Amino acid sequence: MKKNRLSIALLSGLLLFSSCDSWLEQEDKMSFTENQAYTSETGINSIAANLYGRMKYWQDFGTDGDSYDLTRWDEASNNSQYWAFAGNVGTDYRNFYDYAFIRELNLHIRNLNTVSTGSIPADKLKYFQAEARYFRAYNYFKMVVQYGGVPLVTEVTEYMEDPTPLAVPRNKESEIYDFIISEMDAVKDDFGTSRVKTRATKGAAMALKCRAALYAGTLAYNYDKSATKTLNLSSGATGIERSKAEGYLKACIDACAELETMGYQLYQKQADLATNYAEAFIAKPENNPELIFCKAYDGVNVKNNFTTRALTRKLVRASNNKAGCQVNPVLNLVNDYEMLNTHEAKEMDAYVGDEVIEDMNVYTSTYKYNLYNKPEDIFAGRDPRLAGTVLYPGSSFRGTSVDLQAGLAIPTADGYQFEVARSMQEVDSRVYEGQKVTGEDGPLRGDDGSSNWYISHSGFLLRKFVDTATGSEINGASSVPYVVFRFGEALLNAAEAAFYLNELGVASYNGRSTKTIALDYINRVRQRAGGDVFKLTENELTFNRIVNERRVELAFEDHRYEDLKRWRVADEVWYNDQANKTATIYVLWPYKIYAPGTPEDGKWIYRKMKAQNRANNAILYFDNKMYYNAYPMNEGNPNIEKNPNH
Repeated sequence: MKKNRLSIALLSGLLLFSSCDSWLEQEDKMSFTENQAYTSETGINSIAANLYGRMKYWQDFGTDGDSYDLTRWDEASNNSQYWAFAGNVGTDYRNFYDYAFIRELNLHIRNLNTVSTGSIPADKLKYFQAEARYFRAYNYFKMVVQYGGVPLVTEVTEYMEDPTPLAVPRNKESEIYDFIISEMDAVKDDFGTSRVKTRATKGAAMALKCRAALYAGTLAYNYDKSATKTLNLSSGATGIERSKAEGYLKACIDACAELETMGYQLYQKQADLATNYAEAFIAKPENNPELIFCKAYDGVNVKNNFTTRALTRKLVRASNNKAGCQVNPVLNLVNDYEMLNTHEAKEMDAYVGDEVIEDMNVYTSTYKYNLYNKPEDIFAGRDPRLAGTVLYPGSSFRGTSVDLQAGLAIPTADGYQFEVARSMQEVDSRVYEGQKVTGEDGPLRGDDGSSNWYISHSGFLLRKFVDTATGSEINGASSVPYVVFRFGEALLNAAEAAFYLNELGVASYNGRSTKTIALDYINRVRQRAGGDVFKLTENELTFNRIVNERRVELAFEDHRYEDLKRWRVADEVWYNDQANKTATIYVLWPYKIYAPGTPEDGKWIYRKMKAQNRANNAILYFDNKMYYNAYPMNEGNPNIEKNPNH
């Protein structure tokens, strides 16, 4: 592509985040030549603001599509408004292969190294250069995670009549990870002491290194498992040799240790553990020592509509919005929150005897249910992060009770009959002997697909990331940030890395037992979640514990899909078989017993059922081809090879 003069528009509030990020508040709307832009701090800041706006996050709070991606797998289900997100995906899921953007980043770096030299103060120029290399490394990370090795292009490609010289082969997967890690090490000290959470800093660089090193180390650790699934190409474009695992895993631990030295720490400001955990995701970035880097919203220039979509129907209706209840956590996730005192993982205790899976289409039952005095009693004794993440029956939000009631359970001679609303219209109108049958927030069957919107279909609603500020649901007014990196993740990254090192026979690192390191890091997270009683013993520290800890601590933060991929178990967890419980979405619906004059009256029971708001009642399905996306093939580049199993 022939390079023309750049016309740089100074951006008015394109990425206006918080008052502490005044560098993004550009008032003047002007047009600059490339030379003018790169010899002005204002011009460079404006270019940077544009680049931040184009960074790829698969789940954020700006659009419906991005937000609903978090209901794709086994954390949550969407309500029936967005059926496009209720079916399974293929090998084009999360495609991101943007070399036009890479070229622009390379051009940006070149201009900073040439045009800006001598015009920008040296310390500020070093920051701008480091920031630009962070942009490029992050985007290579997004590509390597999806495709494996990609061509590593770090120079500006110029227009040429014969583009054959540009037809380069893919680099090894390990070489892309090596580049990301080495780039972050090379520039980390050039960021200075900035702690702005919405702009690249040394902390963001180390957090990216920490995550990338864990991913690479996991792939190397699992090289043999990848081989059994035919995921390793002989060229190295996919698959990382097991011999490289140790180096990557140590790099992950080093990055976490450096973040701690910089002063990042877990958010611990509220005495109530559930509230403290929930608040860590809605606190203002400048007041959150755990937050490393985020995409922020001010609710005015940059709208955050997530609260509008996820808030309870009762509260949304109070503000005259037609929305709400659109992210429904599922029982699969809820069951994985351990018992606080015993660390036991157990299913919700709904039935007397063995668990049952009921049919939504059946409105009578002869099953024996456990009776609860209050709807929240079934959740008692669980990891407090459950209450900090999910709104379940009996919860309150913004001081208002969440109205989750599937129906009335009417005792019969041999069981119960269930009186329920069967449409949104009936939710607000249907009664039985003067008793309202279904709560304002549901749950309700989602098989209608046309009218049963804005109500829970799982029996749960989301608390995490939902703004507690009254009115924040109106016109995208929420200012809750989208978390990209936080210290809690880094601790779990390092714990996992240390665990693998121990499994590889590396007994100590930096003078400490690797098992002790792993236990220390994971227990910091668990202690913040549940206090001293929730800390693991050495015998309890297993790979499955690490898997579950990431599942609940990082829920709805866009880690689940990539974690199962790098562990090489996604095709096992989401195997296409109707009998596969881990690929089947389950819901838990509460019913209030209506039996005036009896001891049962007013008590609660729960029914476990398969979700029916996925397209054709489909179970989750991860095809073996999805470990690596279908590689973009270009006839003009004969050096590009297909990804495995394609």
